[in-house]
Order: sequence, then C-alpha cells, then structure tokens
Amino acid sequence: MKKHLLTAFLITFLFPFFSFAQEINVNQIKSGFYLKLGPNFPLGNFATGQTLKDVSPPDHPVYFPATMGGAMDMGFLIYLGPAFANNHLRAGIDATFISFSFNPIKSDTISSPKTQYWYYFIGQKFGPVISVCPVDRLVIDLSYKLNAYVAYLHHIVRGKYNDEWGKNLTQSEISMNIRYSVMLFSFQYNFGQVTYNDFDSSKPNHYVDNTTFRFLIGFKF
Repeated sequence: MKKHLLTAFLITFLFPFFSFAQEINVNQIKSGFYLKLGPNFPLGNFATGQTLKDVSPPDHPVYFPATMGGAMDMGFLIYLGPAFANNHLRAGIDATFISFSFNPIKSDTISSPKTQYWYYFIGQKFGPVISVCPVDRLVIDLSYKLNAYVAYLHHIVRGKYNDEWGKNLTQSEISMNIRYSVMLFSFQYNFGQVTYNDFDSSKPNHYVDNTTFRFLIGFKF
C-alpha cells in the first residue's frame, strides 16, 4: 500500500517538474520581451567632427565631435516557426519598438564654457534574426536591422538656441546578443547619416554621419 502511495505521489507532484525541465532543455530559443541599456561610442566623422562643404557658401555648418553617450532599446524577439537543427537554430524578427540614444560633444572642442551641444535620436528598428543555442541556456542572436528615427540637435551658444531637426528612415545596424537565462549582453554597430533640414524641403539638406558602437546590458523575458 505504501509503495503504491509513493508511486502516486511521484506521478502527481514530481512528473510535471520533470516535464518542465525537459521542455527547457529541448528548446531555449523562445519569443519574448527585452530591455537593454548601456553606453554608445561615436565612430568616424561622428567622433572627429564634421564641417560640411557640399552646400553653398557661406553656409558651411560645423557639427562638433560627439563623445560617449547612452542608449536604450526596448523590443520583442518574434520567432517564425519551430526551432530546427535539433532545436539549436531558430529564425525570426528582432523588433525594437523604442530605440533612444544621445551623445554630448567633446568638452575640449568648445572654447566657450557656455556652449552646450547634444545629439538626440529616437525611433524604431526591425530586421531578421537568427538565434543559436549551442549548449544549455546559452543563446546567441545575430541580426541585421533597419533603423527609422527622428534626430534632434540641441545646442546653446552664449544663451542663444539654434536647434535642428532631422531624420533617417534607412539607418543600418548589425548586432549580436549573448544571452544566458534572462541576462543579455548586446554588441551593436549602428551606421549611417542623419539628414538635418528641420523637415523643410525648402532648406538645404545637411548629411551628418552618426555611426556608433554600442554595448548594452539587459534582460530578455
């Protein structure tokens, strides 16, 4: 009698836990929400500064070099269809619903301490992703995304404002996530140019490079 009761207990209470554990081991690559935060580092002309010479004189606008700023991504990994290659590979869409970043200028490039200069960007990123689960709960995501965003350049010189608005609908990003359980580390190379013209077609277009490398830390649920 005791033997039968013990067997019934094991089946009733322990079997679901074993089944759940088996499910985890079978497929770690699942859709879910993510949040990432971290620094972004300007590269190329964005880091060294840009004086535009491709517009009519005397309008040669200067865009000061940027320094390290911050970035935030909030989005969802959407997988299309089941995992394959014995549950080690899965393909889907990396959808970043909100992507925000900013960069101040390098302080040693401005002679006046009253000058403030900030680059702001906010938009969305979407693109294909391939995820690999080599072992246990370790997952590596490789993705390419197109970034559509609005740019705002805020600068104050001796108390006078001279802000600019711009946009880019086809900025590119190549990224890699390394995940273990809910922890996530993301490496992103974001490259392209923002067009500043205050959304006014009658004004000249100023094409300004804003390439960055980003290292973000976050969670994927």
